[in-house]
Amino acid sequence: MLKNRLISALLAVSLIAGVTACNMDPNKDSGGDRPRNTVMEENKPGAEEDDAGSIGAGSATSETEETTAPAEDTDTTTNTQNLVTTAANEDYVLFAYEHGNMAWGYQSAKMLILNNGDVYVFENAAGTAADMNGRDLAVQYLKTYSKPSYQISVKKLKELYDICKQIDPDVETKDKNTGNDMGSYTFKFFDPETKQETLIIKTGDRTMTTDDKTLIKAQEKAQNILNRLGPESENLYLSLTSGFVNVPYGGKDLIGKHMSFDSYDKFLEFCNKNGIDVEKYLSDNLKKSYQQAKYIILQVYDTNLMVDGYLCTDNKVLRFLPSLADYEHNPDFDGKVTVAIMRCDQLEKLDLVNENGTPWK
Repeated sequence: MLKNRLISALLAVSLIAGVTACNMDPNKDSGGDRPRNTVMEENKPGAEEDDAGSIGAGSATSETEETTAPAEDTDTTTNTQNLVTTAANEDYVLFAYEHGNMAWGYQSAKMLILNNGDVYVFENAAGTAADMNGRDLAVQYLKTYSKPSYQISVKKLKELYDICKQIDPDVETKDKNTGNDMGSYTFKFFDPETKQETLIIKTGDRTMTTDDKTLIKAQEKAQNILNRLGPESENLYLSLTSGFVNVPYGGKDLIGKHMSFDSYDKFLEFCNKNGIDVEKYLSDNLKKSYQQAKYIILQVYDTNLMVDGYLCTDNKVLRFLPSLADYEHNPDFDGKVTVAIMRCDQLEKLDLVNENGTPWK
């Protein structure tokens, strides 16, 4: 499952990094001397870690106050005592653990850790949750259409937060090559007050090292939290990209239908036959993109409902995501329903459900 791929891969990287003396992720110039201490050397239980805390598939913890399964019912009222810092709201992403690899095609997975301790783990399409606005949008959809994969105690998370706040923005680090085709693994802190992004851990093909005691302490705390994340999470794939097209449709026969096409020509033939003027809404770049697609998915809504992306659950069910943004009025859609169209390459053909989780006809 996704979480195990993230953590198990991190174990392999950490073993390599422990031999070469390092921390976590890719992409910088070569570094220098071995630091006095690094997080990657913490592969044995320490003062804050027991044997169950080692990274690996299915790793769990008996210390349930640190990491717990999400509750079925959650109170939506913000309680500042249940937040890591009152400088951010409960939806703010404080930390992100990310993996990316282009060695064998695009691979990307993220772990977003919120101010209230909620943790969302998901694979993502290129561009999804890539910056602060993207993370905020991803969290809105994940909160609406899924549940947290884990929850970390606010107390433990605040300990890490307080240390990260003490890190000098100009802290000295080094960067060196430590592997090939392993990709990038990073753990980052996002300061809600300064909006500054701080790289805490980086390993993979390239590894960041440091002699700074505060940064090393933050690395150890972050590693300890990652080690203790429990059972496998639900496997989610989130795509919020510009590859979606919303097209007005004047008929009614297709409302509630979904279809998929394994070629652009078949897709275009269907649209022309059913009065969907799709080419009017496709740029030249999008047209070329669709012509290269593994297959194209089409869904028809009974209103002018815009679509921003899709969420795939357990590689079985695919849900189009209605836009959470406020669109300007488009007269092309007056009195008409909407056809939402996207290209799909990462996933096999799946069962499709509407925004309420109801299977389409």
